[in-house]
Amino acid sequence: MQFLTNMDRKKMTVASLAVAVVFLFFLNILVSTEVTDSRLDLTQNKLFTLSDGTREVLDQIDEPIKMRFYFSRKLAEISPQHGIYATRVRELLENYAKAAGGDIDLEIINPEPFSVEEDDAVRFGLQGIPLDQTGERGYFGLVATNSTDDREMVAFFDPSRERFLEYDLTRMAFDLAAPKKKTVGLLTSLLIEADPMLQYKPWPLLNQINQFFQVKSVASDVSKIDDDIDVLLMIHPKITQEKTLYAIDQFIMRGGKAVVFVDPHNETARMSPQLPPGAGTSDLEKLFKAWGIEYDPDNFVGDRATAVRVSAQVQGRDVISDYVSWQLLDQRHIAADDIVTGQLTAMSVASPGAIGVAEGAGLQMTPLIQSTPISAKVSVDKLQGEPDPAAILRDFKPDNNVYTYAARYRGKVKSAFPDGPPKPEEKEGEEAKKEDEEKGPGPHVAESEGDINLVVFADTDLLSTRFWLREQEFFGQRLAVPVSNNADFLVNAAENLSGSEALIGLRSRGLSNRPFFKIVELQNQAEDRYRQTERQLTTKLKDLEEKLSGLKVDESQDNKIILTAEQQRSFDNFRAEMLDVRKQLRDVQHALRSDIEALDTRLKIINIWVMPIIIALVAVVLAVIRRRRYKQASAA
Repeated sequence: MQFLTNMDRKKMTVASLAVAVVFLFFLNILVSTEVTDSRLDLTQNKLFTLSDGTREVLDQIDEPIKMRFYFSRKLAEISPQHGIYATRVRELLENYAKAAGGDIDLEIINPEPFSVEEDDAVRFGLQGIPLDQTGERGYFGLVATNSTDDREMVAFFDPSRERFLEYDLTRMAFDLAAPKKKTVGLLTSLLIEADPMLQYKPWPLLNQINQFFQVKSVASDVSKIDDDIDVLLMIHPKITQEKTLYAIDQFIMRGGKAVVFVDPHNETARMSPQLPPGAGTSDLEKLFKAWGIEYDPDNFVGDRATAVRVSAQVQGRDVISDYVSWQLLDQRHIAADDIVTGQLTAMSVASPGAIGVAEGAGLQMTPLIQSTPISAKVSVDKLQGEPDPAAILRDFKPDNNVYTYAARYRGKVKSAFPDGPPKPEEKEGEEAKKEDEEKGPGPHVAESEGDINLVVFADTDLLSTRFWLREQEFFGQRLAVPVSNNADFLVNAAENLSGSEALIGLRSRGLSNRPFFKIVELQNQAEDRYRQTERQLTTKLKDLEEKLSGLKVDESQDNKIILTAEQQRSFDNFRAEMLDVRKQLRDVQHALRSDIEALDTRLKIINIWVMPIIIALVAVVLAVIRRRRYKQASAA
C-alpha cells in the first residue's frame, strides 16, 4: 500500500491503461472462442431471433436433415446487397442448426469455379448468375435432404423475398420432417374436374393443384369429411343438405383447415348449360353466420379505379366502357406482409363480393385482397341477362369505403349446430340412411378445439381459365401463359394451411438491408426535376423538327440545304436554348451530388466527431463534479 501511495499519479494512469488493454485483449479472445453461441438481438424486428412457431417445428424433427448452403464469396464483393442478405441467411441457418439440437447438419460451401462443389451445385439444380466476362458464375442457394433422400431446395435466394425467409426455411424443414404429399379435399358445384360422359376436360387450375397436392373429391351430399384431408377446398359450394353442412362444420370444429371461394355472381355457372338456373350464387350462410363471417350474396363490389375497359354488344350495338364488375388489382390492393399474398403482383376478379367479421365474434380477420375507396356495392340484378357496362358505370356512385374481397380468419368459434347433428331428411332412401348411420359423423364437437383457420375469397370467377390464363402461339405450338396470380393465390393458401399450426402462425419479418430514406428522397426529387427538364428538351426538339420540315432543297447546287434567314435564326436560337437546357441538366445532377454529399458529411461528422465529443464532455463534467465532491469531503 505504501508503494501505491508513493507512486507518481502519471505512472498509475499509464499502468491502469496497460492493464485495461491487456484485459480487453484476453476478454476478446475469450468471447470469440468460448461465448460464440451467446447473442443479443437488438434489431427492430428481431431478424436473428427464431419465432416460437419455428422452434415448435424444429422440436418435432425426428430424423436428421442435411442442409448445404452454397454462397460464392465473389458475389458479395460484386453485389453488397447479396452479401448483406447472405450474412442474414447464414446466421439464421446457424440458429436453426442450434435450435434443432443436432437434427440439422449445416454445411456452408463456397463453390469455387470448376470445383467439385460447383459441380454439386449444378447437379442439385441451383441457379448460377454470371459474375464476369470469363463465364464464372456465382451461387446463392440452399439444398436440404432427409434420410430418405427427399429434397427441398432454394435455387437462388431472392432479396425481394427476405420478409418470408424464416417461413421458407421453416416450411422446408417441416416438409422434410413429414415428406408425405398433403391431401386437398375438393368440394365444388363447378365442372372443374374431367367428365368422360360429357367429354369435359379438367380446368388448367386442377393441373396446377395436382402439382403440389393429392386431390380427393368430396361429394356435395357427404355426411363426414374424411380425417385424412389436410385442407378442404370449397369452390362455389351449392350445398342443400343439412348433413353436408354439418360435416363441414364438424371438420372445422375438429381443427380442419379450409380455403373457401364463394361468389354473389359466378359468370361461368350462369352461362353453363349443364348447371341449373340460379347456380350463379354460392353461400355458406348458416356456417358463416354461426362463425361470425359477414358476407353479402346479393351485391357485388364495383370499383371504378381498377375497372377493366371492355367492348361488348348490348341489344345489337357495340359498347366500349369501363366495366366496374371486372377488375385488375395490383400490389397496392394485395397484402404484402402475408405469406399467401406477399409475392403476388396482379389479381383479376369478376363481380367480387364483400366479406367482413361480425361484431363480437371470436374471429380475427386479416384482409388479403381489398378494393380501392372508389368502390361501392351494386346489386347482382344488374348483371343478370345481358349486362350493359355503360349503364352500370353511369349509375355507379362510389361510397368511399374499402371492401375486403379475400381474408384470413382465425379464432375460436362455436358450432353452427348447437343441438348436435341434424335429423335425417325424409326424402333420403333407406340405403343412404343406413350408410350415414354406419359411417357416422363422429362425436359432436360443440366448440372449436383450438383456433380455426380459414381463407375466404368472395369470388370464384378468378379461378376460371379466361381470368388468369392466355394461350399463345410459340413456333407452331400453343402454350398456356399465366397473366395473373389467381392460381398462385389458391396454391399458396392451401400450402400455408396444410402445414402445422406453428407454420400457419408465422408472419413476415423485417428487412436486413435498410436504405437511407433521406438520400432516396433527395434522389427522387432531383430525378423529378431532371425528368421535367428532359420533357422540355424533348418538346423543343419536336419544335425544331416542325420548323426544319419547311426546308427546301436546291437541286442545282448538289442537293445542298438552303436555310432562309428566319430558319437560320430559329436554328441558332434553338442551339442556344439546347445549350442552356444541358447546363440545367448538369446543374440538377450537381445539386443532387451536392445534397447527398452534404448529408453524408453531416452524418460522418455526427458519428465520428459529435458523439465522441459529447461523451467526452459528459465524462469531463462528471470528473469535475466528482473532484469537487472529493474536495468538499476532504475539507469537512
